[in-house]
Amino acid sequence: MDMVFRFSIYVLVGLTLEMTFSTTLLDFVMGVKINRRVPKKYLEGFVSLYMIPLHGFGMLFGFESVFPLISGLPWILRYVIWGIAFMLAEAGYGIVLKRIFGFYPWDYYADSKYKIMKNGYSLWTLLPFWGLYGLACEKIVIFLQSVSITV
Repeated sequence: MDMVFRFSIYVLVGLTLEMTFSTTLLDFVMGVKINRRVPKKYLEGFVSLYMIPLHGFGMLFGFESVFPLISGLPWILRYVIWGIAFMLAEAGYGIVLKRIFGFYPWDYYADSKYKIMKNGYSLWTLLPFWGLYGLACEKIVIFLQSVSITV
């Protein structure tokens, strides 16, 4: 039950942040204006059910495994490690989805001048945000692991 609980929270946090980010900062990090179906005032965001395994299993088995190994490092070094790790995870997962399904949910990254690889599996401008997310996830993991033990 502990793992199901943490998996669910990681997915909820991840998808919530995806929606928030895509409504507020996506145009900025892409360096181009995103074509939206409705006016920006409606705060339309982008999220996909295909992101659930990345947020849930990625945090549960990836992040929770790496965090204890680097937790003693200075925060600035952890920031860099998390930024690179999350960017590589996003790009790697995008490649896997593209090979399996023929697309990946954030394929609009390909329109950016900051894209990684020809298809834009991630963006260089996301690196600082991924680093911040990693530091925030450290706090989330510590909290959830302490709560999970008592559940």
